[in-house]
Amino acid sequence: MKKRVKKAISVLISLMLVISSALPSYAFAESNFKIEERQNPFYAGKEISYSTLDSLDASKHSTSRVLGSHTYYTEGVELYKALRNKLVNRDEDFKLYYLSTSRVFVESVLDKIEKIYVNATDDAISQSPIDGDYIRWVVASFGIEPYSNTRYLNETYKDGYYYYTFNLRFSYYDTANEEKQVDSVVNSFVDSIDTNALSDYEIIKKIHDFICSKTTYDYDAANNSSGREYAATAYGALVKGECVCQGYAVAFYRICKELGYNARFVSSDPHWGCHAWNIVQLDDNYYFVDTTWDDGFIDDGEKDNAYRYFLVDYKSLRADDSYRSEHVLDDDYYDDEYFWENYREKLDANEYNSKNKDLFSQSIISLSKNKYVYSGSSNKPSVSIKTDGEIKNYSVSYKNNKNPGMATVNIMSEDGKSILSHRNYVIVPKKMTSLSLADSGRTDSSITVKWTKPAESVSGYRIEVYKNGKWNAVKTVSSSVTSAVISSLNPASIYSFRIKSYSSYSKRNFYGESSKTYKTATKPKKPTALSISTKAKSITFKWKKVYCTGYQIQYSTDKSMKNAKTVTASSSAVSKKISKLKKEKKYYIRVRAIKNYESASGKSCVCYSLWSAKKSIKCK
Repeated sequence: MKKRVKKAISVLISLMLVISSALPSYAFAESNFKIEERQNPFYAGKEISYSTLDSLDASKHSTSRVLGSHTYYTEGVELYKALRNKLVNRDEDFKLYYLSTSRVFVESVLDKIEKIYVNATDDAISQSPIDGDYIRWVVASFGIEPYSNTRYLNETYKDGYYYYTFNLRFSYYDTANEEKQVDSVVNSFVDSIDTNALSDYEIIKKIHDFICSKTTYDYDAANNSSGREYAATAYGALVKGECVCQGYAVAFYRICKELGYNARFVSSDPHWGCHAWNIVQLDDNYYFVDTTWDDGFIDDGEKDNAYRYFLVDYKSLRADDSYRSEHVLDDDYYDDEYFWENYREKLDANEYNSKNKDLFSQSIISLSKNKYVYSGSSNKPSVSIKTDGEIKNYSVSYKNNKNPGMATVNIMSEDGKSILSHRNYVIVPKKMTSLSLADSGRTDSSITVKWTKPAESVSGYRIEVYKNGKWNAVKTVSSSVTSAVISSLNPASIYSFRIKSYSSYSKRNFYGESSKTYKTATKPKKPTALSISTKAKSITFKWKKVYCTGYQIQYSTDKSMKNAKTVTASSSAVSKKISKLKKEKKYYIRVRAIKNYESASGKSCVCYSLWSAKKSIKCK
């Protein structure tokens, strides 16, 4: 026990150390002003008088007005989502367009930004595993470019509204590139889970085991967080393999949400208990999970205690706490009405009983189909439940089961009032129509392809090229475009392309079937005209060789090449003699290269280079 308490004390100081010493000081590149900065209020242990943890009214929408080329929003869901999307992308310097019926004072602007930030990370408007708690705890600080020394911000007043452009800077404990690496690890793990063969309990246990196997507690970061801010993130837990309690907790939250389980990041008083862990829902009840402390036992070789803090009740969770009460929920954040109604009232009074086979979470729940192609109609796979215990009557409901993306079937109590379990399935976009060549879409180093926008809503498109015996992604574009330039290609070369659309959920893309192959070629390079000479009633024209399948030579007595005649030459030729010309007549001549190829359907096609410069001479 002494060993465990010693470890607990080391763990509990980690969050405080990371958050107190990792706040960078920034300056805007375009000005000499120092950024006015404020620490993330959740780290600071600050009482947020206007909003506790989750009290956002998700039905309150913003009023919007357009000024210039920008849309401004009053406080409401649309404004909060605008900021949320910036945080998800780890944007650092950006503008937020704020609309108000009253003036904003300089001394209160950071309070306003803080309030918008708190609401942007609120659980009530969380839509994916990478927002909500996940971004709430990755923000280190935020700031705004200072204005003049007047009490009022720079503003525009029109028709009863004040328009403000906030030049913001947010700092994070991880980067956009590090998040991409987290996405790769998470997606690989999620894809490895066969939800049709495992119970909910087994899936949550796998998440717990995966996180504990991927990381170890970072005592160096706990002692000195400088340069080790990643220890507070999922990047630290899942990629670097070193983190503090916050890293464990956000990683567990992220993966649970990816697999569709309701989970939350929870913490104790940041100045006293200073610890973070999770709650997760099974059988409509919530249990506590502390992967940090469980991993401490594993690292110490105490495998028998590897699940001491796995799916436990509040009493068991706190049993080994020191005098600092590491596992006592911070009532400043977790005692509001929203959290009580949605979570605290559903905390189970007992530890999870894995031997109780009557629980839905002990049953293997499988779907008749896990993947659908968008058809415009709702998709409703049937549910099969295998159990050793007695399964009571239940009902099912479907969510997001029409449009491309992640769909869910909820297994409900018979009266439909509580969710007992769930399973996710995917709806992918339809097969894309084939690509075609855009107008003026061919050069000697690029091809511009175009396509028809599908009827269904998609997130974007991936264009692939066939190379080295396989299809390779060459470009990914957003759903708002219907053409793309594929550059850095070789001249006079044949390429095969195809396109597929995709729908995104979190950082996972679900692709529809690829279009038919579109086969085309780049133009040859423009040949260089070198010289021209003449003998009796003939001229000889020379050019610099390029890679192609042949040449066209065009000649005329008219400088504009009107009524020009055309002859051809093989790909190996570098000159052409043209005879039976008129003596004492001036002739103009030029050359272009030819590329012959077959389309994907076998049709013979040809493309040409640009014409060379003209040469002229009077025929002898």
